[in-house]
Amino acid sequence: MKLSLQETMELWLELDWIRAVDIQFAKQLIALTPIEDSEQRESCLLALVLLSHQVGRGHVCIELSALFAEPDNYLAIPPVEKRYAPADLASLKMALAFKPQALLEARSSAEMIDLLVQNQLASDGVEVTPLVIANGRLYLRRYWIYEQQVAATIRGRLTVRAELQEADSPLSELLSLNLNRLFAPSTATDYQKAACALAARTQFSLITGGPGSGKTTTVVKLLALLQSMAKADTSRTGAGFKIELAAPTGKAAARLNESIRFAVTKLETQLTECGLALDELPTKVRTLHRLLGSRRFSREFNHNSDNPLPVDVLVIDEASMVDLSMLAAVVAALPPHAKLILIGDKDQLASVEAGSVLGELCARALEGHYSQDTAAWLHQVAQVDLPSKLLSDKCQPLDQSIAMLRRSYRFDASSGIGRLAHAINSADSLAETITECIDGSFPDIRFFSLDTNNQGSRTDSLHRLIEQHACIDESKDAEDRVGYTAYLRLIMNADLRSETPQATRNQLAEKILRAYSRFQLLTPVRQGDFGVTEINRRITAQLHRSGMIDSSREWFQGRPIIINANDYNLGLMNGDIGICLMVEGRPLVVFMPTEADEQMRWIPPSRLPAHETVFAMTVHKSQGSEFEHCALVIPPQDSPVLTRELLYTAITRARSHFTLISDRPQSLLKIAQRRTERASGLGEAMFGLRSEENRDREELTGGDADKTLNLDSQLNLF
Repeated sequence: MKLSLQETMELWLELDWIRAVDIQFAKQLIALTPIEDSEQRESCLLALVLLSHQVGRGHVCIELSALFAEPDNYLAIPPVEKRYAPADLASLKMALAFKPQALLEARSSAEMIDLLVQNQLASDGVEVTPLVIANGRLYLRRYWIYEQQVAATIRGRLTVRAELQEADSPLSELLSLNLNRLFAPSTATDYQKAACALAARTQFSLITGGPGSGKTTTVVKLLALLQSMAKADTSRTGAGFKIELAAPTGKAAARLNESIRFAVTKLETQLTECGLALDELPTKVRTLHRLLGSRRFSREFNHNSDNPLPVDVLVIDEASMVDLSMLAAVVAALPPHAKLILIGDKDQLASVEAGSVLGELCARALEGHYSQDTAAWLHQVAQVDLPSKLLSDKCQPLDQSIAMLRRSYRFDASSGIGRLAHAINSADSLAETITECIDGSFPDIRFFSLDTNNQGSRTDSLHRLIEQHACIDESKDAEDRVGYTAYLRLIMNADLRSETPQATRNQLAEKILRAYSRFQLLTPVRQGDFGVTEINRRITAQLHRSGMIDSSREWFQGRPIIINANDYNLGLMNGDIGICLMVEGRPLVVFMPTEADEQMRWIPPSRLPAHETVFAMTVHKSQGSEFEHCALVIPPQDSPVLTRELLYTAITRARSHFTLISDRPQSLLKIAQRRTERASGLGEAMFGLRSEENRDREELTGGDADKTLNLDSQLNLF
């Protein structure tokens, strides 16, 4: 039986291998072309469907050579172990015979390129077409423009400031003096000090490091250095820089708010020595959406190339969560003189939307690749001697603006969390480390197996473990007190009345949120027995049975919720967390912290945007947060979403304790070997690895400022 491409795609859609939007997008573009030949039409349609689907999966483009080498990788085909409903089995059997491999085997990547170009669907970027083919990659034009804008902006900000090129210049000497005021002498390599020195030299800098490596402290000291240098600049007549702090989500912004304030207060003495007052350093953090000025029902922002941000220095924390389109919007809104500083952990999960910007920019960070000149400058100005293994003759300009913090101040040698995170990241002694964790060698890590020999089904076993963790009896020893009962007891004992002062309510709300954030149950998936929806239902039911909540209605006192959509009128962002509370004599209300206010926001449930209960959350949603104790549920069925980055992100959300719930703890070995790989050309462009043929076409990829502005004006076309 032979199916048409339309029938084949309907099968794929039925099995969730593609999305409806992929088909609609492809059909709309094909309708604009002069293609008459049915075979050519179907080939182009298939390429468009796969490209749209790949962008939906986080890729910026399609590597055409890889597409024709392994076409079946370009659909969201689940593992063989996935359990299909009986009604789907016939569709599955038929669909497996009509995968992309069978549909593309008669063509080559060169033929596909010719076909797309001849039918006015694609060009090299000079001609305005819906698609762009560059360096063997197929892009939606919008994402190609984003990539060129980001690359051009960063490249244009990598030149070392003229006054700092020489280590004995007056500005270098001032930088050296204040570095020594902010950092204590050290016999070991002080990577925080080196990061600050490197970041002061150029208009773009990136600081990456794992949990507890001191990223926030480093940023505060860096801002102190920049402010002291600005005040010493005679052309500024003593005025400091206008500095903005931003984060991708409200949750990340709120956490950074707290840590920045704490770090600034701790440095009061050193700041005074540098001639700065506390209020000269920023402590207020905003989301990127609020900073840029979001427009309702639009991808555009109030601040753009025509209306730049009024800023001299922009610091973006949790940059691993920033997708390509958002960073393109940021760089478009930066005034030419402004300095951009990205902060984040390169090993965390990439952004939910297309792109893996931080990961690509940090592709060479582990090896350093510093030049001899950079090392000599650091030695003289910062008194930091870099290990020889971090020096390279094959250095690139971007390498000199990237600093990696390589020491953890949170996890020492006895920490299982630190050991396991490092082992998963580096694959160094991973099997031995996992065995040690399973054997209970580390007090901060526990493994609970869902092996159900004579104990019932996996789901029953999971249910028991949920009771033991999320709904634990508080009569246990202090170190065993995890779960959500602590914050619920605070709510049960609260006595809020209509006359209770607002300040008292806010203090109680902050206390409840702190107690709630002590523990978080994480899962990689949303659906199924081990997904967020089902686990939240089970936890709610168990807490109801134990008398901790009354969930007989949708809204109940103590219900934690997470916002799933931005609401600019209310100032709520995707990822914000709130808890439902009762004030005597009034209807239930949800209190939520926002990065824009120091006070809590109290909102009636009926006014909230899309939301859901959040006793358990996905690992992706947990990014930007830290919890005293995290428990991660690993589903028994393998899945492409189970990657090294996901494991690392989940483990490093835990400050003090981490629990893994799995039927096969040794499956971590397999998961740690699966990397998140996203197709993109940003890293290649930034590290100068383009072919000679494409190097000659630099003007088409953002090298010319005028052409970059022209590209910016074309964003609304496709």
